[in-house]
Amino acid sequence: MKSRRSRHGIELKGGEIEAVTTSAGRIKTGAVINCAGAWSPEVAAMVGLELPVTAYRRELAITEPLGREFDDLPEEFPMTIDYSTSLYWHREGKGILMGFSDSSNPPGFELKRDPRFAEKLGALAEKRAPRLLDLGIQSGWSGLYEVTPDHNAILGEYKSVSRFFYATGFSGHGFLQGPAIGEILRDLYLEKEPFIDITALSAERFSRPDSLRPELNIV
Repeated sequence: MKSRRSRHGIELKGGEIEAVTTSAGRIKTGAVINCAGAWSPEVAAMVGLELPVTAYRRELAITEPLGREFDDLPEEFPMTIDYSTSLYWHREGKGILMGFSDSSNPPGFELKRDPRFAEKLGALAEKRAPRLLDLGIQSGWSGLYEVTPDHNAILGEYKSVSRFFYATGFSGHGFLQGPAIGEILRDLYLEKEPFIDITALSAERFSRPDSLRPELNIV
């Protein structure tokens, strides 16, 4: 394979990585770990790998501090999810963080917040957690989920380019899986056998649709 040079890219020679070029200059390296989330397909394309990762906007809200009428709530309780609507909530500082997966959001990198988000959130809370309606919204933000067709992560090493690793497409589960993913990437980089078989998470599974096993509880 011919070497590839650009302002931002990965230099290859004979199927091996030689360097990466960045806004900070050229960095010589023999390995790349692609953990770029919603932007991971762009990085993968630099070495000819197609990663089916799609970006979707997700939004959440944090309520004002809880008043005395909520003294019966414990200071700590587990994150609660209503899988029928994807509404979730948990304690966040002196308030409560809540959100849901809005399926009406189109794919893309648009982060402009939905002016009807609070209204949609309230409609779900009215059915599943009506006490949340008594709380005003103090703050919130929107961000990007990187989602795969089967809502499972893509994890492994690209066979066509030596030492190109990828860990992406976590579909909302990256924070939970992060510690284990870190250990697996360490072992892959050190050419050691990971503590768990990750074959089923390889990007190659998408070329074999019959091998896909969708993640059932999608948030």
